[in-house]
Amino acid sequence: MFSKLSQGVRQRFGQGLASVLACVAVSAGAAAPAEGLNLTAQQVAALGVTSVPLSQSAQGGLTVPAQLRLPAQQQQVLAAPVSGLVTAIQADTGAQVRQGQWLVRLRSTQAQALRRDALQAGSQHELAERSLKRDEQLMSEGLIAQSRLDQSRTQARVARLTAQQQQQAVGQALGSAQVSPNGEITLVAPMSGQVAELMVSVGQRVEEAAPLLKLANLQELSVELQVPVQQAQGLQAGQTVQVLLAGGSAAPGSGELVATVVSIAPLLDERTQSVTVRARLRQTASGSLRPGQWVQARLQSAAMAPRLPESAIVTLTASGEQAVFIEEAPGRYRLQKVKTLGRQGSDMVVQGLPDTSAGAAPLRIVTRGTAALKALVKP
Repeated sequence: MFSKLSQGVRQRFGQGLASVLACVAVSAGAAAPAEGLNLTAQQVAALGVTSVPLSQSAQGGLTVPAQLRLPAQQQQVLAAPVSGLVTAIQADTGAQVRQGQWLVRLRSTQAQALRRDALQAGSQHELAERSLKRDEQLMSEGLIAQSRLDQSRTQARVARLTAQQQQQAVGQALGSAQVSPNGEITLVAPMSGQVAELMVSVGQRVEEAAPLLKLANLQELSVELQVPVQQAQGLQAGQTVQVLLAGGSAAPGSGELVATVVSIAPLLDERTQSVTVRARLRQTASGSLRPGQWVQARLQSAAMAPRLPESAIVTLTASGEQAVFIEEAPGRYRLQKVKTLGRQGSDMVVQGLPDTSAGAAPLRIVTRGTAALKALVKP
């Protein structure tokens, strides 16, 4: 009899809840997830909806200072191949240059001597080859001795090796630089980018291998951050990092800046007990980011992802995706899709909640009455 009584109570309770939902649906209207739900205080109470603020510890994520750096592979130094006098400079500091564009001209007696020696060695090689062919012809006619032919062959071989050595010396010293007959060397940009630093001036004498200017490609920057060892667990290459300026805002005209983790140092800094993490960041359209600039980096791993009570998570019928209800204002609720990463104690670890680390009010998450709210949302 008790079982029958309980069954009747449950039936009457279910009918009452259905009536409440019907009334709410008529007054509030079924809403699409993007539109949200607007309920009166009486409707909220009738549906038993309860929301709680998500604490900072439960929100997860970590925001740390970070510094922008220029990756080593995106900078090159143009050096003097030989000693000489700087006669012309085409680009100044900050100028945009393209690969192959001439940048610096040098007048060098050393280059002139190298070129002259290479030309002389080439001429001697041609002369020795002609002499060898003539002696081979004479030998075939029986007009000279074998010893003379052997001598001609030795001279031609020595001349060939000398010419090759001189050409190699020019190539090693000057590389792809263009050399005029008077010894003027034209040096070109080895890469496209900006002139980050100009180290010489016109009229200055420079020694061999002296740096002339530094080129930098600022299209990609490296974000370097120090992450405490406890929070570094679970970080991996390929995950994203949100980048903000030091004041907590995005760069002007850049929108949200997102970097990608490329490396995590295997060694620990003993003094700070932190791990160095590097991420790759594309330059903004305005080019406002600079190497050396301090920013803020926010990152997440499974060890720092937000944690929610299991009762807060609903499964959408149509797509099978999971979501939570966020209370934006008293009586106003918005459906936010999330992804569950696992369980931690009695809570579910989730990903996909809005970031409130930049000073926004803590999120309020519905923990009771989620099934009733879900029934009011359009499938």
